[in-house]
Amino acid sequence: MTPKQKEFDEFNESNDEMLQYYRNQSSITDPSIYSDIYEDLPTTIPELCKIIQNVIIHIFWLQAYGMRPSDLKDQKRNINKELNQRSVHEKLSTIFSLKDEPLTERRKPNTRVLGNCRDYSVLLASILRYNGISARVRSGVSRYFFPPPKDFHEDHFICEYWHPDDHRWVMVDSQIDEIQNKTVKVKINLHDIPSDQFLNAGHAWIKFREGKVKPKKIGLSGSKWLGERFLIDKLIQDFACLNKVEVLAWETWGICDLQRKLKPNEYEELDKLASKISCLSDTKVFVDLKNTFKQNNLFKMPENYKPRFEKFFP
Repeated sequence: MTPKQKEFDEFNESNDEMLQYYRNQSSITDPSIYSDIYEDLPTTIPELCKIIQNVIIHIFWLQAYGMRPSDLKDQKRNINKELNQRSVHEKLSTIFSLKDEPLTERRKPNTRVLGNCRDYSVLLASILRYNGISARVRSGVSRYFFPPPKDFHEDHFICEYWHPDDHRWVMVDSQIDEIQNKTVKVKINLHDIPSDQFLNAGHAWIKFREGKVKPKKIGLSGSKWLGERFLIDKLIQDFACLNKVEVLAWETWGICDLQRKLKPNEYEELDKLASKISCLSDTKVFVDLKNTFKQNNLFKMPENYKPRFEKFFP
């Protein structure tokens, strides 16, 4: 055994609790009765991303595929219901109701389930966990949609998985296909995103607090969801995802609901949270975050919580 391999083995052993946690399905990523359909899927990241892109269509990208929301209404589809489906089980049910064929079969855009970046990421995490790979969804901001000189930090979700040989978490964008890339022209490897091109919510908050990004340069482009309030929401979302509550892109609670300026101690709590989730690769921090998620009233999911139903179309 080489010294490097010994180091990797010791790390994996000491962090086995965390890695095992992310190998297991959550109630959201569990495919339930559809688990058998994963059995015949390919196992490489590029191939899995293509399959996911073949079964989900992003609500903001319909026009790129020659579609409009009215086309979906003509199919008698409940657009709002599809977009608010939280679990992989629900998404797969809709996918097969639109076209009852294996996920590997080529689908026309109008037979793909509606979603957004979060849904692409959740489905990838589900497939990877099924294959015994530690995977987790991350909420944060992308820098590759609007690179310099625009340099806008865009609202985004990605999936990351543990690579035992490389001793690191690898970030994957399973959303952007060839059609979308004709517009965004991403030049990085989307199957191994560089650490400076996607910032999880912890990294983004720290950068914002240090004054390295302006409020108008971070958020959901074309909207008023920008700056500090955006980032507070993202911190809660990322924190929830790390606790395997893979939230919808509009879910928030706790400190996000405070309709006032935050107090100094609340900023301190957010700073501490951001520091811990910015680089979660240690079991002690992992256990501490799980306890915080259950106990801290600023961050924990309320009892009897139900996601709000977001209406995108009348």
